[in-house]
Amino acid sequence: MPGWWLRFTEANPVVPNAIAVSGLALISFSLAHIIHTSEQHGHGQIIETFGAVTKPGPFVDKVISLRTVYHNLFPAEVRNLVSNLYGNITLYLVVPFLLFLEFLFPCNPSQPLIGKGFLQDSIWYVIYTPLMLLIISPVVGILHRLFEQYLGFLTLGDATAWPVYLQIIAALLVAEFYLWFNHFARHKIRTLWLFHAVHHSQKELNVFTDDRAHIVDLLIGSLLMFVPFFIFHVSNFYAVTVIGIYKPIHNRFIHANLKINLGWLGWLFTSPQFHRVHHSVEPAHLDKNFGVYFSLYDHLFGTACPSRDVYPQTGIDDTRFPTEDKVRVSRLPGNLIVQIVYPFVQLFEQLRSLNFFHGRFPLRSGRKGSRPGNITQHKVS
Repeated sequence: MPGWWLRFTEANPVVPNAIAVSGLALISFSLAHIIHTSEQHGHGQIIETFGAVTKPGPFVDKVISLRTVYHNLFPAEVRNLVSNLYGNITLYLVVPFLLFLEFLFPCNPSQPLIGKGFLQDSIWYVIYTPLMLLIISPVVGILHRLFEQYLGFLTLGDATAWPVYLQIIAALLVAEFYLWFNHFARHKIRTLWLFHAVHHSQKELNVFTDDRAHIVDLLIGSLLMFVPFFIFHVSNFYAVTVIGIYKPIHNRFIHANLKINLGWLGWLFTSPQFHRVHHSVEPAHLDKNFGVYFSLYDHLFGTACPSRDVYPQTGIDDTRFPTEDKVRVSRLPGNLIVQIVYPFVQLFEQLRSLNFFHGRFPLRSGRKGSRPGNITQHKVS
């Protein structure tokens, strides 16, 4: 972008804030309408929804017939995997809009829209969704049954009489407190940090960075988020709408390369600026801005960064970490595997330094007593 535009938007932050908020709100309400309509026409099938809101014709009939063939040819497991990978409407609406915002209001103008960091994290996205489907979804189902069997007493019977919006707000506030505390713990407990550091390792924050998350970190960080929705009797439809729409939109937004702090809304919601500080490599930003969706708990517990106008460099203080800038583009898929394995290597070295293996795997010469790795909790998100 030309220098005059960057100077104009920097001097008038209300412009990027207004465009971002209005655009994301429009997308969110549109997606909520699509989901609501699809629930009424075809039990969640987008094709039936499309046919319901447009005039019937040979094109719609042809699409429906092709979908019938597709359903007859492939088992449900394959269809679910394809749907989760390529049927994510938020991906097709939100990502282009956020890339457009990055073009207009970049935090780091020298960072390309489609760079190595973007490509590496997009590969994370490709494996992230099936992992969610194959690993996390069954585990959540088990936890749901355990909750109903042993923790049913936690549900608030009176909440059934509350207005829906009050149920959702209460569930979100409780869920955010859990996420804040959980996030804080993953930074302070070294073993948990080894896996969370994979997410923090990105030097070029982008719309897919939220998907750069180790499966161990995901299991620890997000499995219990659904519990508050059970406690306050939030219906499945609204729970899916909130978690399935608001969560991915907001997470992609706060990780984007955007010079946006949301103005006065930033005192309640996390913003790209707020979360970038959490990902910072600067020591002054250590243990700041743990909020995931709301910033209120950071303000309440004193962990909020006082400045809302700083946009630091991001990453982790570990020169050994296999960042994508060390490899060619063609090796990014293999580099992802190395990034997944790296925390286990760090954990092994940590246990070995504590003589956990009783000399079975001795330290190499010249490294005895050294700290395992160099993955200190140095400014990240």
